[in-house]
Amino acid sequence: MKKYIIITFLVLITIITLLIIGQYARKNPDYRYGPDRAAIIKQIETLSRFETSSYSVDKIIEVSTDYDKIRDFLFGDKLLLVAHGKVIAGLDLSTMKPEDFSGSGSSIIIKLPAPQILETILDNNSTRVYDRDRGILTKGDLDLEATARQMAEEEIRQAACDGGILDEANKSAIQQLSVLFKMAGFEEVSIITTPGSCSNK
Repeated sequence: MKKYIIITFLVLITIITLLIIGQYARKNPDYRYGPDRAAIIKQIETLSRFETSSYSVDKIIEVSTDYDKIRDFLFGDKLLLVAHGKVIAGLDLSTMKPEDFSGSGSSIIIKLPAPQILETILDNNSTRVYDRDRGILTKGDLDLEATARQMAEEEIRQAACDGGILDEANKSAIQQLSVLFKMAGFEEVSIITTPGSCSNK
């Protein structure tokens, strides 16, 4: 009789243990991977300047003084600048608000701000004056090279814009953030992008 009581007791203990383990196993994924929207928003905000695309651009810039033919011959100044620069585009994630995140359970929808040009960098080491032609009575315009470099920076930025750097920034943001949120435990990640405009410097 005692033997049957012991066996029944052990069976009950085993069943209870299996139930506890099963209940823990069911809850464990939610505990580990359940989305905490406030924490996610905070993590996104810390990224702030999210660089997602960069272009390297070469441009040849010609700048000259605006004189008539005679004064150009005497006092004119013209130079050709071979410029090399880099344009970085991305998103300012610090502007995102709680309403830009929605969804439930293991699904999330994210609305991103418009991409923008974050920085245009003129590589001074690789940028040089290729040719310069001065009038016979002048040592040249002291501000001409500085003007050419400023123009080169603007031209490089515009070339990157015309080349679709903002569209590329959006595509890259979708790829990178999709991976990031899936690693955080979300099974379905939908990202809504906003077209960027190069008119905003």
